Amino acid sequence: MAVHGHRLRDWAARHDIALYLGLAYVISWSIWPLVLLNPESSPLVPFGPGLAAVLVAFLVGGRPELLGLLRQFGRWRANPAWYGVALGMPLVAPGLALWAAVAAGAPVPRWEPADLLQVAGSIVVTVFMVGIFEELGWRGFLLPRLQRDYSALRAALIIGLAWFPWHLPELVSDPGQRPLTPFAVYILAQSVLLAWLYNSTQACLPVVVLFHAAFNSFTKFFLADLQGSPYPYLVAWCVLAGVVAVLAVAAVVYAGSRDLVKGGLRPAH
Repeated sequence: MAVHGHRLRDWAARHDIALYLGLAYVISWSIWPLVLLNPESSPLVPFGPGLAAVLVAFLVGGRPELLGLLRQFGRWRANPAWYGVALGMPLVAPGLALWAAVAAGAPVPRWEPADLLQVAGSIVVTVFMVGIFEELGWRGFLLPRLQRDYSALRAALIIGLAWFPWHLPELVSDPGQRPLTPFAVYILAQSVLLAWLYNSTQACLPVVVLFHAAFNSFTKFFLADLQGSPYPYLVAWCVLAGVVAVLAVAAVVYAGSRDLVKGGLRPAH
């Protein structure tokens, strides 16, 4: 039994990336067929990437590897400026997208003080329902492994290429929610920004999770009411993708493509 266990662990260690991606997709897409029975149900399991990371980490390295993965949530003592970045970028980019949509003919939104509480609540919920589970997998588990063989920029783009089709159940179930091409650009660029944040804060997952949750929440808040106006909504998404892409290019120019860390080294796995 011990021999078979070692062989399984060795095999998993050699194929950890492929095994992770396969499990992340299988777990996340497992409820997609339920949409045929109930169109209102969610087509995607958000905790798939996180659960896949936990399973593969434990299989590859047992308890020490798993604890090392989870300890990244305890690295919250980053420079406060990074928390400002994690909230500021997700606020500015969708805000500019909304401004462009209004310029394209969308009605000017009217907000009330209670809307601020709604956004804050959305960020908190998204942190726990989406951000923690996705980022534990994509950045906490997969990014360090890819960076063993590739530059940080290339690793981030590879994750983006895996992360985009992972959303396929949502894209198919509600094709009007996210225009395909702008969303693809948005995901690839955001993957670069997330890798930059992760490496620059020495694997501070709380900053990365907050960035992810804030982007989802602010984008939904600013753009949700535009879905009834097809042209302004498309304009908003094109501007959003463009702004995020510009920010990603700026991060690469500033921090360098090899490590995505200004004047330092990316975190060691």
